[in-house]
Amino acid sequence: MTERVLICYGTRKGTTAEMAEAIASIIKESDATVDVVNLKKEKIPARVEDYDLIVVGSGIQIGSWTSEPRDFIKNHLDILSKKKVALFVVCMDAAHPERCEWAQQNYLDKIVMENPGLQPISTALIPGRIDLNQHNFVTRRMLKSIISKDFPPGEEVPEVMDFRDMDKVREWAKTLISE
Repeated sequence: MTERVLICYGTRKGTTAEMAEAIASIIKESDATVDVVNLKKEKIPARVEDYDLIVVGSGIQIGSWTSEPRDFIKNHLDILSKKKVALFVVCMDAAHPERCEWAQQNYLDKIVMENPGLQPISTALIPGRIDLNQHNFVTRRMLKSIISKDFPPGEEVPEVMDFRDMDKVREWAKTLISE
C-alpha cells in the first residue's frame, strides 16, 4: 500500500492547483498521508526520498510546463528515478481526443525523455479550464485566435471555457494507489 504521497505542481491560473487537490482528496481515501505543494509558493519537503509515491503536475500554457515542476524533476532526478512517480498535465488539448496523442508526446513523453531514469508508473492528460479574463490583452488575443479555429466561422469564442472532467481525475488518482 502507498502510505506517503507527495503531490507537487506548478500552476499559472489555478486550475492545476484544483486538480492537485482533487487527486489528493481521492488518495487520502486510502488512508495515505498526502502532502500537496505548490512549487511556486511553498517549500519542497526536506526529505523527498521518504515518500512512497511522488506525483508531479503542471499546467500547460503556450505549449510549455511551468518552470517549477520542470526544475523539481531535474533537481530531484536521482531520487525520482528510484521512486514510484506519476506525471500529469492540465491542458486544453486533453479536451480534444484528436489532439491527445500529440499532447501526450509533447507534454509528458518529452519530459520523460529529457530526464533519463525517470520512469513514471502513470501519466495523465487532464482537460482544463480557461478564463480569458485572467490574461493580459496580448495573450487573450493570441488565445482567442488559436481557440477560434475550434468554432464555426462567425461564432464568438466564450470568455470562459471549462472542460474539466472530475470523473477522469478520480479514476486516474485511484489507479495510482492501486499500483
